[in-house]
Amino acid sequence: MNKGITTKTQKFFDYFTTLKDIVFWVQGWIGLLLFIALTSVISLQVATRYIFHNPVLWTEEVARYLFLWVVMMGAALSVNTERHFAIEFFEYKKVKNISFRKVLMLVPHVSFTILALIMVILGTQYVEMSKLRMGQLAHINMKFVFVAIPISGVTMILYCMHHMMRILLQQEKAQDDEAVKTREN
Repeated sequence: MNKGITTKTQKFFDYFTTLKDIVFWVQGWIGLLLFIALTSVISLQVATRYIFHNPVLWTEEVARYLFLWVVMMGAALSVNTERHFAIEFFEYKKVKNISFRKVLMLVPHVSFTILALIMVILGTQYVEMSKLRMGQLAHINMKFVFVAIPISGVTMILYCMHHMMRILLQQEKAQDDEAVKTREN
């Protein structure tokens, strides 16, 4: 019976991993396209300002908006690859107690999930407040600019949940392996 639960859990984890990989792929491409757009807008700004001495005024504003999107997408992508900032107080592998090691490994992901949840809540409120605001030069509705914050927060939560599930399943497997070794001896 326990084996069936483990199989169902593993199957759910596999589906969740596939979903996470799809979101990561889409978000990576969106981030890349936004970065190309940001580079193009800044190049246009430099060319019109310094070569033609007739700057296009909206480029600076659009560059700021694109920069926000690139930063938010990049931050979420770095959570998935675990390249975000983290402070490690302990070397997890040196902790003998598997349950305590599990807790230590989960703390950064739980903390980051709380931060991402705050980003979603406050970011959504900020999008609601900015629905009627327009960019002065580019005439872009500001809700389309600030929606990057809750989108990034949601994907960060997805990535953190995946990391936490991975840690829990790995630890479960390690406990099973340890039990088998103990029985063999």
